[in-house]
Amino acid sequence: VFSPPYHPYTEALLSAVPIADTSFEKRRIVLEGDLPSAMNTPPGCPFASRCQRHLGDICDTTPPPIVEPEPGHRIACHIPLAELQAVPPVFSQKDDGDGGDTPVVAA
Repeated sequence: VFSPPYHPYTEALLSAVPIADTSFEKRRIVLEGDLPSAMNTPPGCPFASRCQRHLGDICDTTPPPIVEPEPGHRIACHIPLAELQAVPPVFSQKDDGDGGDTPVVAA
């Protein structure tokens, strides 16, 4: 859950987790859009109306496929797995001057 590839909703939830350790930084994602009705669920992805990576009609009308990039880690999303795998971690150690970020949890 804590390392890529993320479902876009998981990524947004992780970005809301507070961190007390000042040696770490995080990307903050603010969700916009409407919450779907629990009584009248949408035909496509239930997160489509709030997704920052919404792909268009496919997300609105077609349930997303479930992929398993590794055992026990399933993602239901229309975004190709290669794109989800390229998402940088939400949490990372602040740059120590070597030019790169160190993920909190490596994939």
